[in-house]
Amino acid sequence: MIKRISIAALALALCCGVSSAQNEQIVYIDGVKYAVYTVVKGDTLYSLSKRYNVTIDQLTAANPSLSEGLKAGQNIKIPQRAATTEKSKKSAKRNKKLFRNYIVRKGDTMYSIARVYGVSVATLMADNSNIDPAHLAVGQTLLIRRSEIGTVTEQDNRNQIEEHKNAMNSVANQQYSYHVVHSGEDATTIAKKFNTTVETLLSMNGFDSEQRIREGLIIKVPKPQASEFTPEQSSDATPADTLPQQSAQSSKFKALAATERAEVALMLPLTTSERRQTNYIDFYQGFLLGANQLRLSGYQSHIHLYNTAHDNDKIAQIIDSGELKDMNLIVGPVYEDTLIPVVRHAQKCSIPVVSPLANLTHAEGDNLFQMSPRAESKYNKVKNLFDGSNRVVVITSDTTDKDFETEVMQMLQEVPYTTHKYIYEHPSVIEKREKARAQGAEVAPSPSDLSPLMDSEQNTLFVILAGTEVEVDRILAALASANISLTARSIKVAPYRVFGNNKWNRYRNIDRSLFFSNNVVMLSTYHTDRNIDKVGKFSAEYTAAFGSLPSLYAYRGYDAAMIFIRSLYDSIEHNLSGENFAPLQTPYHFIQDPKSGVRVNSEWIRVNYNNNFTITAE
Repeated sequence: MIKRISIAALALALCCGVSSAQNEQIVYIDGVKYAVYTVVKGDTLYSLSKRYNVTIDQLTAANPSLSEGLKAGQNIKIPQRAATTEKSKKSAKRNKKLFRNYIVRKGDTMYSIARVYGVSVATLMADNSNIDPAHLAVGQTLLIRRSEIGTVTEQDNRNQIEEHKNAMNSVANQQYSYHVVHSGEDATTIAKKFNTTVETLLSMNGFDSEQRIREGLIIKVPKPQASEFTPEQSSDATPADTLPQQSAQSSKFKALAATERAEVALMLPLTTSERRQTNYIDFYQGFLLGANQLRLSGYQSHIHLYNTAHDNDKIAQIIDSGELKDMNLIVGPVYEDTLIPVVRHAQKCSIPVVSPLANLTHAEGDNLFQMSPRAESKYNKVKNLFDGSNRVVVITSDTTDKDFETEVMQMLQEVPYTTHKYIYEHPSVIEKREKARAQGAEVAPSPSDLSPLMDSEQNTLFVILAGTEVEVDRILAALASANISLTARSIKVAPYRVFGNNKWNRYRNIDRSLFFSNNVVMLSTYHTDRNIDKVGKFSAEYTAAFGSLPSLYAYRGYDAAMIFIRSLYDSIEHNLSGENFAPLQTPYHFIQDPKSGVRVNSEWIRVNYNNNFTITAE
């Protein structure tokens, strides 16, 4: 499955993991595992042979220069032994708790696996120290450290690869050195830069095809006469200090050609205060699946992951690095305070920025797209409930959700309605009332009994303004009970619906069967039904890839990739104007706010819970 998830076929042929010692790194060179060790004062061949359980002859054979003796600061390579099977068996139970197992598939590399899970290449190597990263075999089991998933950015891993390469170069022989393949390089350009031939380059690395040379790969090259090649800027690149300055109302986007690869910055708070934020890890994983789906359709993308940590200093560092100016699209940051400086910076470079989750109140710029639906369009899909065709009954209680009340009252400005205050009574109190009534006493009906509210031939819309989970649950139960009681007595009950607050979905202890029995209608910013083919397929792929069901954050991440990476190749030129999108089930239609310039999704989801226990979404 990982092959389907990986965004680019990146590879790491010769790489290493970081050991527990600060002056030691683990590398594989020509298929042999070594520790690259930095000699310190006091080391001897004898002490090193005892520490690493090797012979002095093995040390000198691996390092011919040792014939001249050890020198402090000198790097040497020390052959490593594989862990015993008995030790591996003893750690199986511990591994199950600490690690997720991943079965290697065709086309996988250590780097591509690290990118998909957002883990450190170095940690991945260290946790799988008996597996040569240059020769992953289909069917091998890799350990993915659970606590690190989603915590490492692509830039961190690029830095680690450079460190690995430097460690390998420190013990390389006199005939060759190691080079990290940069974006845009191929066998021909690398051979030319190192004054050799393609045939020699392939032979040095044991490659049978030029296609084996890919970005991120560490390969052997002839030892250069001067410093190692550093990629030059393209001659047509625009210097950072001469980037076109454009106002908030004049930003224009240019569509990519079909053969171009989209460079996408994904800026998420994967950790805050050193704690993993699983919601945003879910978003990242959903985004990866969307980008991969597009890749299979011919739309190539390269995802640059940044952990913003909801930290303005980190945002400033990312902007100051100059990396964002090379992006075709920026998704995030998810919080408005950290989003604003990114939008301003991207505006100078005419880069579209997507706010995937926040409802923006201060951010401005016509290069900005908001995926959350705008508040002004919230009630468009329920206007028919408040058009006078329904009798409206507003049910209050001792507590009130003030925000919901304000919104409902705006809908009811010219619509007649009645109110009823629900007061809970214990069943024993209600029973006493009924006994007294049966004995002929005049007893006021219980405020818990909502049967009188249903005595109408007109369709009814109940609006519940209660502000607590317990009260909402009790009122819904009272409505359902009244309906059952009247029907049992052959009293006809006119059809009714309950207009609910989407906050109810956050309640953990509410009886959700009451949504169906009362025909609840809600407005939601996002909805998915796994019985829908597209949603079910995505959910299955997500579960197979990451071992858990997708959350709403994962669905939103998928939508973000499917809409905006795809749009980079055409509709971005006219700001997605007039386009309707529904990658899974939730719809999107972007309209421009005349004041802020932000292009905001205008589509809410109307979710209908029907008394036949089905859900329909509009």
